[in-house]
Amino acid sequence: RPRAGAGRGGMAALVTSDGVTAGYLRVGGHELAVLITHAGAGRTGTRSLEGCARLRQALAGQETAVLRRLQHSASVDGFVSELREMLERQLADVPASSLPPAEFYDLLIREIDAVGWSSLVQLSPGLDEVALSVADAAGRAHTLRLRLPVSYPAQPPVPSAALPSPFELRWPSGEIPSLAGAVGQFRAALRWHQMLWDELDDLDAHAWVLEPKHPGRDETHRRIALGSHCSLQVRLHPSSPTALPDLQFLGAERSLAPFRRNLNANLRLWCSGRRVRLNLEAVLEVEIPSREAADAADADDYSVECAICYEYELDGTVPDVACDGCSKPFHRLCLVEWLQGLPTTQTSFNRLFGECVYCSKPITVEAGA
Repeated sequence: RPRAGAGRGGMAALVTSDGVTAGYLRVGGHELAVLITHAGAGRTGTRSLEGCARLRQALAGQETAVLRRLQHSASVDGFVSELREMLERQLADVPASSLPPAEFYDLLIREIDAVGWSSLVQLSPGLDEVALSVADAAGRAHTLRLRLPVSYPAQPPVPSAALPSPFELRWPSGEIPSLAGAVGQFRAALRWHQMLWDELDDLDAHAWVLEPKHPGRDETHRRIALGSHCSLQVRLHPSSPTALPDLQFLGAERSLAPFRRNLNANLRLWCSGRRVRLNLEAVLEVEIPSREAADAADADDYSVECAICYEYELDGTVPDVACDGCSKPFHRLCLVEWLQGLPTTQTSFNRLFGECVYCSKPITVEAGA
């Protein structure tokens, strides 16, 4: 059960629960947010101290000594008394600031109790922002961040989360905003996106995903390798993730032509009750390779790195030019530099006309600015 404590003369308003002491110290007209975590009893426990920006500023240069004193104090209450005395000296001539009333911190502790301390990912030093971990039906962990206004709960928390669509909290008339209520609404939003994440996870597990390298839960696209130095940008629709997605082929047109023909001829085969990956294989008449399968096969056929610099990313760009002769991919800048160094290259209207590095077939690229 949370334990509330008041320092000498009522100058501290702190609440202790489950190894956490949180609240504020009122020192010379200043209200300073404090968060002390402690595990173990007496001097054998491990403790840490966090606080608002004003507290950190007041303790600047003395952090090591303060933490040492915290660790060796007989009790947290005793350390708080010493900390207050130190701050009284430090803040004697500093203008006062305003923080939420003591009830705010008491309420915050009770609401974290309600959602479970195991769900707490982060609590800001000023105790005005909470990050909570919420699992969806498939066990995927998602983080819900809530910024708490000074007047909370009279003013509702402001949420932020990595979701494919905007997430807003809506409170029915008469319902008091709470962390538990916010988590409930977030769970409902997670349920709505389950099928989308199932499809994206399937692509991540069974296809060679080129981009994004570290996808977030708010991203709905994947660029996957097809072979013959070609790739496919797949963008799913959050409201109907198994429907035909937006598709963009990338690579040499000569190599892409069969994929385009098959797609147009086999669109009738698309079945919304089947995995997006399996639908793509059916309509394109190709087995989408995984990274492992591509490595075990002809690695050169699946390579998507620039054939000049041998890198995939260059200053944030990926290969965007391909030779229609050998299908090798190039960064535009790499190809421009290569062609500009050849005496046989011709220029017309800011466009370079030359020969491919590998097959010597004609290749053209815009020179740029």
